[in-house]
Amino acid sequence: MKEDIQIKKILKVALYTSPLIGILAITPMFIMKTLSYNIYPRAVLSITLIIFFAWVINISIIYYWGKFEFRKTSFNIRYFVSYLFLFGINTTCGIAPSHSPFATIVMAISLNTVILIILDLILLKEKKTKVEIENAQLKLKNTEALNQHLKQQIHPHFLFNSLNTLKSLINKSPDAAEDYLVRLSDFLRTSISSGEDNIVKVSDELKLCLDYLEMQKIRYGSALQFSIDIPDEIYSSGYVPVFSLQLLSENAIKHNSLTDESPLHIKIIYEEERITVSNNLQPKLSTETSPGMGLTNLAERYKILSGDEIIIRTSDNQFSVSIKIIGNENSNY
Repeated sequence: MKEDIQIKKILKVALYTSPLIGILAITPMFIMKTLSYNIYPRAVLSITLIIFFAWVINISIIYYWGKFEFRKTSFNIRYFVSYLFLFGINTTCGIAPSHSPFATIVMAISLNTVILIILDLILLKEKKTKVEIENAQLKLKNTEALNQHLKQQIHPHFLFNSLNTLKSLINKSPDAAEDYLVRLSDFLRTSISSGEDNIVKVSDELKLCLDYLEMQKIRYGSALQFSIDIPDEIYSSGYVPVFSLQLLSENAIKHNSLTDESPLHIKIIYEEERITVSNNLQPKLSTETSPGMGLTNLAERYKILSGDEIIIRTSDNQFSVSIKIIGNENSNY
């Protein structure tokens, strides 16, 4: 199927270029007055048909060359077969001037060389595109493997902290412990159901993020403040990488200090087709060593999935990360 599509593309190029090459081939003869004005249109038409037929022969050679896996054979054989066919055609048609016996051979070689150059450029471009797509797919698989590895590392650590928090809440506030347990259950259910999905609806990702923030809110109390301002139509129509907004919220909590006197404010807003997660900067004086792979991994995944870059802004008292909404669940740059 892909080969058929490629052949159709090359045939379109043949239709466009045949008249142009024909005009370029005949015009010098007309300028040098070896062809009369009356013969010129017929000569252009004739050479155009010959060139198009030459295209068809070269395309056929390419098609069967690939079909029967002759690619391992030297390309010189393909060129030789092509020149042999075209030389025979030009000799049979014999449109070259009669006073120049080698003109037919020169014209056959010249025209076929032009066709082969254009054809090889098209094939080279197709091959380069195919390699780029394969590299992008391989990069996506590697990035997703890293993402899955990070999930496996994060979840046990997250569960350990969550269970410790839940244990302390059971004695202090049974109602808060029950709410925390419900949130934890929803969070784990959503994270497991996402499976190997690359992107999810904004609504699903916000649900995951909200469960996470509500759990942290129970843990930190008034030291953590957050707000979400996303239009209703974006909830169902937009898509974002899975674990993106949750990751950005987690990073804000992980790298900043939270106190009742200086609470951490996390804002999730929508503007200009992008979702921005921002927080006030109040870095921890001492923080655990982190490989910093979370944000880097998100940037790599987002680049592969959408072709866009995430926007990171840092000022003296504000940090934000902005990602553009992906419009289709099947998007894959």
